[in-house]
Amino acid sequence: MNAPTIAVEVLVWVAVATCLICCLGLVVMEDVFERLHYMSTVSTISTVALLIAVVIEQGWGQAAIKMSLIVVVLLLMNAVLSHATARAARVRQLGHWQPTQGEKIEGLEQISTPQRKRK
Repeated sequence: MNAPTIAVEVLVWVAVATCLICCLGLVVMEDVFERLHYMSTVSTISTVALLIAVVIEQGWGQAAIKMSLIVVVLLLMNAVLSHATARAARVRQLGHWQPTQGEKIEGLEQISTPQRKRK
């Protein structure tokens, strides 16, 4: 075995191990918001590891370009889908997505409260 073959196999095993650990995390976590962290990891670490493996194995050809496009789409959609899922879970839990009376959300006070002018 040569070095590129070993690198490809290690990267594929990193992708597989990441998927297995994240699946275990999805089963173990009790809250939907905690599970979101494990769902996001698969679409970032695993796909990047597979992209690097494809580039090592095939070079910068058609397969690497297609895999690069897949990685970009997954990275962009990861944030959107995680946010939409968290918002839908909050709506299902509370009936609305806005903060309830007395709920402290870090950083919200700075955004929503206009700064007072000093005289």
